[in-house]
Amino acid sequence: MGMIVVFWSPFPGQAGTTTSLLATATCLGLEYSARLLLLGLLSEEDEAVQRAFYRPEKNPTRLPDSGIDALLRLLQNRKLEARMLRDYAQPLLRERLDVLPGSAKPNEGFAALAERWLEPLLDTAKRAYDLVLLDGGSGQASGWRKTLRNRADLVVVCLPQNCLLLERFFQLPESERLNGRNALLAFGQFDPASALTVNNLQRRFRWQQPAFPVAHNTGWLDAVQQGEAIPYWFRNRKLPRQLENHRFVRQVRALAQGLMEGAGANRPLFGGKEDTP
Repeated sequence: MGMIVVFWSPFPGQAGTTTSLLATATCLGLEYSARLLLLGLLSEEDEAVQRAFYRPEKNPTRLPDSGIDALLRLLQNRKLEARMLRDYAQPLLRERLDVLPGSAKPNEGFAALAERWLEPLLDTAKRAYDLVLLDGGSGQASGWRKTLRNRADLVVVCLPQNCLLLERFFQLPESERLNGRNALLAFGQFDPASALTVNNLQRRFRWQQPAFPVAHNTGWLDAVQQGEAIPYWFRNRKLPRQLENHRFVRQVRALAQGLMEGAGANRPLFGGKEDTP
């Protein structure tokens, strides 16, 4: 049985949630032996994934009966089996990383379906993959987004390096609840020169679970805008310590390893036997 991992931030547009998710998924797909599914539930999440992994001229044409909408229809008709998920996903890295296109429905239309069918869909995905990675969005919205966080086996809470916002978050009951379950912190767009180090922030807010920085990196942000996420990782995975991108790659690797350990799926590295992009 696989695990559901949700990347979520309480603050919209502050913590680099999507870029951290994409970096972690790329690292895991290239360096770990687990079978992964990257699932963007809504169309805007799917667009971010497509832009990150496919150059515009190679972006695959979306088939009319594909992605999460097709799976939800099969669920409603009681025809969905775990082995069928791979037929509706796009393979990015053979036998390691698949992408399931998000819903083409308006957000309201998807929400109505998700209220009833999201949990059985996730249960099916867990039977087909070792890890299912999802963008849980941001903010404190209730409804299916909250159900998604509650249903997750591991929540990656993406936070900014901003004391005012952090004080607000750690005063919420949500933070106490997350600190008592399987969760870890990822400080996105992190400034390593700041006095607000991860260790200092953990002590200040009495966070008991693991926490990781993910430094701001212009090269990565450019790569995910140009369909170059996988080539970026190949170019930078063995950089000397003194080069700019080394810190970013090292920190994403640490987050990926923490995620795998938290999910109980820490498999050996491939040791350089990665597929070509």
